[in-house]
Amino acid sequence: MQRFEMIQTLLGQMLGQIDDIILLADDQRHITYMNDSAVKAFGYPRDMLIGQQTRILYASNDEFERQGTRQFRTDALPPREGRVIRYRRQDGSFFYGETLGGPIKDPSSDNTFMFGLIRDVSRRVTAEHTLHRLHAITSSRQLSFNDRIDELLKLGCAHFGLPIGIFSRITDGDYVVQRACHPEDLLAPGLSFSLSDTYCDHVYKADSVQAFHHVASSEIRNHPCYSNFNLEAYIGAPVIVDGERYGTFNFSSPDPVKPFTSQDIELVRLIALWAGHEVARANDINALKEAHQALEKVAITDPLTGLYNRRHAQKVLEESITALSTSQVDQPLCVALLDFDHFKKINDNYGHDAGDLALQQLGVLAEDILLPGDTLARWGGEEFLAILPNSLLSDSATRINTLRQRMKESVVEHAGQRLPLSLSIGLTCLAPSERATREQLIARADEAMYAAKEDGRNCLRMV
Repeated sequence: MQRFEMIQTLLGQMLGQIDDIILLADDQRHITYMNDSAVKAFGYPRDMLIGQQTRILYASNDEFERQGTRQFRTDALPPREGRVIRYRRQDGSFFYGETLGGPIKDPSSDNTFMFGLIRDVSRRVTAEHTLHRLHAITSSRQLSFNDRIDELLKLGCAHFGLPIGIFSRITDGDYVVQRACHPEDLLAPGLSFSLSDTYCDHVYKADSVQAFHHVASSEIRNHPCYSNFNLEAYIGAPVIVDGERYGTFNFSSPDPVKPFTSQDIELVRLIALWAGHEVARANDINALKEAHQALEKVAITDPLTGLYNRRHAQKVLEESITALSTSQVDQPLCVALLDFDHFKKINDNYGHDAGDLALQQLGVLAEDILLPGDTLARWGGEEFLAILPNSLLSDSATRINTLRQRMKESVVEHAGQRLPLSLSIGLTCLAPSERATREQLIARADEAMYAAKEDGRNCLRMV
């Protein structure tokens, strides 16, 4: 026993100053020695642990038992590599330790003691967990872009131990909050600051990740951001979109923290890199949507008048008839054909440019008269089709007749001459109880329109 104690004394002198945690225990795993690093790491007074089983140091009793069957037993073989084990401090917090150790036998006696060397790898393990979470967030298609940004801000705040996270847009020296994570929700999207008043100014000047774990003791202690907001810790990276600087992804705290590691630097850089790719992708998607919408609009629009074209009118009319026949609406479907009177004379006497002005004027007037649910389309030449769904015949007649009157009263001039404009209109309605095809309904409206022509033009007739 005296020899065993002598060995402990010698080991204590050799290992006392090592930064890694050193523990010695007897064959029942009762602690007999711990170096200063162990006292600091676990937070217990030394005399409180000496004589205690190492069970007290593990995050769970199961882990203590598991390691007892793996490496801390008298017949265990020397480990080939360290194991990452979760340990518990006196204050209840946890850390991850890469652990090497096992039994050491005194060749001159039957005494066996346990030796353990523990290196705190919490930052490494946390970084690995964070990278896995980062991948899960960025690859998720169930989350919108803003949702993913919010999740990344929360992830960064948790990883760095900093309560404030901001995704910013920087233009012309203005720092604008796009999304933010703040314990008191004080950073609403759209909130703006001068870039020079933020630590992100250093990120932009350096065009790289910048990190300050204790601003008061750093070279930027006189920065306006410290004076105005008392932020002691900061880490931020530039967000690049299509090769151009867009803004920053950054995290900060009013309290100092431990120095940032190279893994922390790489993590915030990866987050900012992803954000830049996603903004570029979102821009591309929006550009494609706008182009697609523009193409769709071209496909259904008459280029001269800006009204819908015949193909779109046919589709709308078919859908309106179907809605009526399936009882989706309870009011009639009214359809009107509008034809310019003596349109050939306008072209012959005033020129085709004048005719174009006349056709365009109908669209201008209809915008103020027809309802949002109504559809007016160029049916062909100088003929137009109005579709008025879920509308009583009397109401439809009032709107269409108002359009006719306004057209007659409108002043459209070409080459200093006022154009004579009037419309002959045929109106018909399909009741919910009736059945008719698109062609039959158009034919009825056409019949009423020719009746208007025969009755002297510039009037509305119904059938």
